[in-house]
Amino acid sequence: MPLNVGDAFALALRHHQSGRLAEAERGYRQILQAQPGHADSLHLLGVIALQTGNPEPALGLIQRAVALRPDGAIYRNNLGQVLERLGRVDDAARAYEAAIDLDPRDAEPVNNLGRILERQERLTDAETHYRKAIELNPQYAEPEINLGNVLKDRGELDGAIAAYRRAIALRPDMSVLHSNLLLTLHYHPDSSPADIAREHRQWAERHALPLAAAQRPHENDPKPERRLRIAYVSPDFREHPVARFILPLLENHDRKRFEVFAYHDIARQDEVTEQVRMHIDQWRDIADLSDEQAADRIRSDGIDILVDLTAHSGRNRLLVFARKPAPVQVTYLAYCSTTGVDAIDYRLTDRFLDPPEDDTSHYCERSIRLPGCYWCYSRPPLPADRLPSCERRPGPPTFGCLNNFAKVTDPTLELWMRLLGRVPEARLLLYARSEQHRERVRRFMLRADVAESRVEFVGRQPFEEYLASWRAIDVALDPIPFGGGTTTCDALWMGTPVVTLAGRTAVSRGGSSILGNIGLGELVCRHEEQYLDLAASLIRDGDRLAALRRELRSRLEGSVVMDSARFTRGVEAAFREMWRRWCANR
Repeated sequence: MPLNVGDAFALALRHHQSGRLAEAERGYRQILQAQPGHADSLHLLGVIALQTGNPEPALGLIQRAVALRPDGAIYRNNLGQVLERLGRVDDAARAYEAAIDLDPRDAEPVNNLGRILERQERLTDAETHYRKAIELNPQYAEPEINLGNVLKDRGELDGAIAAYRRAIALRPDMSVLHSNLLLTLHYHPDSSPADIAREHRQWAERHALPLAAAQRPHENDPKPERRLRIAYVSPDFREHPVARFILPLLENHDRKRFEVFAYHDIARQDEVTEQVRMHIDQWRDIADLSDEQAADRIRSDGIDILVDLTAHSGRNRLLVFARKPAPVQVTYLAYCSTTGVDAIDYRLTDRFLDPPEDDTSHYCERSIRLPGCYWCYSRPPLPADRLPSCERRPGPPTFGCLNNFAKVTDPTLELWMRLLGRVPEARLLLYARSEQHRERVRRFMLRADVAESRVEFVGRQPFEEYLASWRAIDVALDPIPFGGGTTTCDALWMGTPVVTLAGRTAVSRGGSSILGNIGLGELVCRHEEQYLDLAASLIRDGDRLAALRRELRSRLEGSVVMDSARFTRGVEAAFREMWRRWCANR
């Protein structure tokens, strides 16, 4: 009996829409055997290939469909998504533009083109496309998410939070979208520890708590002193601050007492990935696994202690942890806050991030203070013959901040404008990668009557140029309330002292932790007037600045902040104590 192509396609499409990809693929291929020029089947086979992490065959299939149906707007849009996945950004943009020309009322290619424009640093154009996509389809959540990301990136936090909340209302099932909101709340100066805890609990109630039923008893051998299987989960085993801070721990783990696993969720690996991999006993790729599949893999590997390195940052796998695939689960590094996930038992911290006298009840995890520092900094990853000098470059007295511009909040800019008013001979050097970022700073300058010539900007820089920029800065200014971590360490390693303002949350006390652990607690301020007074007096004290520039690198290198062996022993002791508790309470 000849195949009824119409009925066969309708059935395959139903399978596809229901997530039964294998059945859908068989149906499309059956149609193509009977009718090789069936464009919709070619196109949707390509979509399945893309969905299952195979962009190369997806490209060929969708290109064949486009050749058969050059007027198919959806074909062009999905072709753009394949090209984008393959890193062919310019070709992807052309595909999205063609889709928009064919169907200007479709919001999806408009949003997708905005994403390409954002990658190309054309942020004004990207924002225009996101707002256009929202206008075309107010029920489409993704452009709201992308608009929130653009606004957050330039420090417009109220607008970003509003966009995220609109997107959550449209897609309450998207846990990663909800995570964007939680991360951004840490940047906002009005967020109290109680506010942050409440929002994290709401996230967990919506996304993690329903998975509690998937938790099963663990069969791990409950011997308290045996060799343990420790596993780290992250999408950032690549050129990323997380990799820089985790490498010293991985390099120093006692392999007689710990077998080290890594579950990585990386689309594209790089040289840093290979450096990390050298120090891993068992390397697992979970990029193409669902949360349920990843949890099953972790459980089958017999992991004893599972460590989250992402919290609510991008591409997190907290819904893996919600299934409790390991008997002991810990969060560390991404931001020293709570995850909200009851299935995560512990969070690592230190006595500066969370002073012993402080209330830690707003964390759902039990807080474990490391004996030294929360951070373990390693020197910048450059060959010895290319390590930059700390020597100050000639120039006027300069304050500076090279942190992520999302941290440069309105109160931060107001404080810095007041500082420039106090020190009229000084200038300010800021990292601000686009004209929109810079225009926001200029608005504050205008209101404060600060001459435009007194503020200089740098954009994205190669790593060595970024380090060299610290040589033009006399005093680094930590933003509020979410201060620096990697950036603070880089500044100190380059001989630039950092003035910080300790706030109400652990993420606001990152500078306190680093400076306290190198014996420079006098650079940690408790209120804004102290911050202003200290920064103003320090930049005018040439002798002290010169002495600090000479000694800061060696001071940092000789401190617990860079003592990787001591740090690792502290983490391992914490892990062992966690394991003993599990064994005792089993």
